[in-house]
Amino acid sequence: MDFLLIGRSRFAQRRVLPAAAALPFDSITVASRRDGTDWRNLTGRRPGLVYVSLTNGEHAEAVAWALRSGHHVVVDKPAFPTLPEARTAVALARQSSLVLAEATCYSYHPMFAWAGALDATFTKAVAVFTPPVPATDFRHDRSRGGGALLDTGPYLASLGRVLWDAEPDRLQVIVGDRAPDGLELAYSVLAGYPGDRTVVGQFGFTTGYRNALHLLGPDVGVDFERPFSAPPGLAPTVRVDAGGTSESHRLPPADSMLLFLDRVLAAVRSGSREFDGPLLSDARTRDQLTRAADLDLATRMVQPDGTCG
Repeated sequence: MDFLLIGRSRFAQRRVLPAAAALPFDSITVASRRDGTDWRNLTGRRPGLVYVSLTNGEHAEAVAWALRSGHHVVVDKPAFPTLPEARTAVALARQSSLVLAEATCYSYHPMFAWAGALDATFTKAVAVFTPPVPATDFRHDRSRGGGALLDTGPYLASLGRVLWDAEPDRLQVIVGDRAPDGLELAYSVLAGYPGDRTVVGQFGFTTGYRNALHLLGPDVGVDFERPFSAPPGLAPTVRVDAGGTSESHRLPPADSMLLFLDRVLAAVRSGSREFDGPLLSDARTRDQLTRAADLDLATRMVQPDGTCG
């Protein structure tokens, strides 16, 4: 099987191409503006796996092209800006018996399986992810699919699914920082899930870098080191506080992108549709997130005396 990377983002160079090189692909090709190749002009390629790593606003078009060309597809998160676009793409993939997966690969790191194997019940999660994004990056450009809700929203959207296989039934958002044109740059979230489970989150571009996840349950707490973007060479530390004692465990390094892509190849071979559900579930939660953020803005534009400010 051939591997085609559409778009040479920094993330793709750092994580996707090395992982692809470690897998049994017959060839690896890159189509990007930087290389002077327009993916729209590619014709006659035999079916393979296409990885889309473009600006967020270009994902839907590139995914549709790849699926209609007979390729299995992995697309960077957020896979699609809106829920209708996600549903349309999944329907097209199903119609053609092709795998379509969103690269929400952080949860494939063994630290999550390790924590899941603990004899503990976690009902609360506190997540902070504030990656550095320079002002020149497309994520500050609304017309190219920018904004913190699209860029970091997939982490919030997927967390309840990863931890509890659940979607939130209540969700509140406060957008803390916006660009002059109103584009959201940082936000806080409170999400409620069935069974009295909650996620509290802080995400965005406007504070110092933090990458943390704390899981809480009756008489137990677990802290993860760099849970949302652990590099392949990191041996992450997981700290467990339970029953009045505290222990730190250093886990072996792992490449979550490699593990994820290997699982995608297994789905291609077996014809599994295991990635449809997570993609649609996360798209539904991101839709909730966007609507809650819009409600927050509308509410804050109304002054206590009822006038608009």
